[in-house]
Amino acid sequence: MRYLLLFLLSLSPLLSSGQTSYKFRVYLKDKGNTGAFSTDNPGAFLSVRAIERKKKEKVVIDESDLPLSPDCFTLVEKAGGKVITHSKWFATMVVEVSDSLMIGNIESLSFVDSVKYVWRGNKPLPGGGVVRPRLVSDEKVNPDTEYGFTGDQFRMHNATFMADAGFRGRGMLIGVIDAGFTNFDVIPHFGSVRLEGYMDFVPGGSIFASSDHGTKVLSTMATNLPGLMMGSAPEAIYFLLRSEDATSEFPVEEDYWVRAVEFADSLGVDVVNTSLGYSRFDDTSLNYTHALLDGSVSLMSRAADKAFEKGLLIVVSAGNEGGKPWRKITPPADAKNVLAVGAAGTDSIIASFSSQGLTADGRIKPDLVSVGRGTVIIGQDGSIGRAYGTSLSSPFLAGLIASLWSANPTLHRSEVLDIVRRSSDRYANPDSIYGYGIPDFHLALKEVLGKLNSYPQRVEDSGWVIRPEASGGYTVSLSDPSFTPASYSFRLLDESGRLLSGYRFAGDGDLFVPLPDRIRKSNRYLYFVTEEPFRQHIYKVEI
Repeated sequence: MRYLLLFLLSLSPLLSSGQTSYKFRVYLKDKGNTGAFSTDNPGAFLSVRAIERKKKEKVVIDESDLPLSPDCFTLVEKAGGKVITHSKWFATMVVEVSDSLMIGNIESLSFVDSVKYVWRGNKPLPGGGVVRPRLVSDEKVNPDTEYGFTGDQFRMHNATFMADAGFRGRGMLIGVIDAGFTNFDVIPHFGSVRLEGYMDFVPGGSIFASSDHGTKVLSTMATNLPGLMMGSAPEAIYFLLRSEDATSEFPVEEDYWVRAVEFADSLGVDVVNTSLGYSRFDDTSLNYTHALLDGSVSLMSRAADKAFEKGLLIVVSAGNEGGKPWRKITPPADAKNVLAVGAAGTDSIIASFSSQGLTADGRIKPDLVSVGRGTVIIGQDGSIGRAYGTSLSSPFLAGLIASLWSANPTLHRSEVLDIVRRSSDRYANPDSIYGYGIPDFHLALKEVLGKLNSYPQRVEDSGWVIRPEASGGYTVSLSDPSFTPASYSFRLLDESGRLLSGYRFAGDGDLFVPLPDRIRKSNRYLYFVTEEPFRQHIYKVEI
């Protein structure tokens, strides 16, 4: 994962102390007896949210979703191996042994098909905790713009219209699979992040102390600092997952990633961003070649496509190899159904380091381009700065897509991706550097909103009453609200999704919304975006 480091860090050497060991990927012939688990009872291994997402995305829950048999773990460990991680989708385990010859005992088990060496090194010795300082930031707020330092990033994608209209990822669950999130838990600027939880899939280290790469990545999406810095999906919910071991570079990290994305699927995550990629390893005999970039070789690429099949929308960084001998994208950016993102500056000029396509089988990659040169980030010291890499263009775009999807969450993930691609400036003439180009989120928003079902002129739904008046405007009122009226507000958008005005209830009664003649003459629809505690809804009203 050479480009994970954003040109700011250096890879740590292999640990020089501790016991030498080896890790092998063990391919099973089948999952064995899955016991009480059955596709007839998915609630035993999938969350309610995951089951509902699969229904919406028209995904069938099948045997690949069932966990591995507990007997497989027991027998492998009796044969002398320690199971480090595993995959239910691919029926694999990663087994650690202290002597490479010991893998023969495991390979001879009747339910084992084959094994593959994926790591060697020194087991880390137990160590103490990490002492971290209290972090304070004192950047000066600019009261003239809500977007602060990130204004140019939003304008590059014509995305201020979407954010101003109130579509900032509410209701979407985003999984961030990365190398670690150093100091995220103590940086004051992250105090408003809506964190669902976190999970670590790498032996050794700590998710909040192992690497600040994920800290920077997350900041491009989740930050909500009006006048300073706005993330691309500040109202989304986040789940943090660590799969990258920053102390070495071996294929076992693909196995950790597979386990992480399987876990994200079981949670019901909607969008996954991963700013990780692999082509070269500490053991060069394990390296990939350009000829292998067809989406079917790398385990991580295959898992990314499988995750899409399971209902997730996967966004990945294309890689930072454009100015290096490799030049090409790195897995999993070669996967068929992922959105691989290259990097440009806010001037829309491609970054020299941005990895290029095509794939080995001739497909367009990268798919799209976003801001990855001088991207505004928050570092591990809690300060706002700028950094470089497709590791940053990918999450910023992933957040914008999640925000777009939140405007019409009934859309299928394939529809969302198609709309975003078709809004891009090179859609008619894609190439191997920009892909389909830079998406325009105002164009995309207009199409997403247009796919909503329309209401007649008068709306009575979930406590909201919207009725037309002879004077040419609308009266909006609340019917038996569950909370105080001050907890309710709404925005009025024109047919393109552009914000016309915003209103908040101050007390009991109605709010009158005047509608100028020019709006009535130039629009067929209006959108009322209603906000209340724990809920947002969009009403498409015929004029």
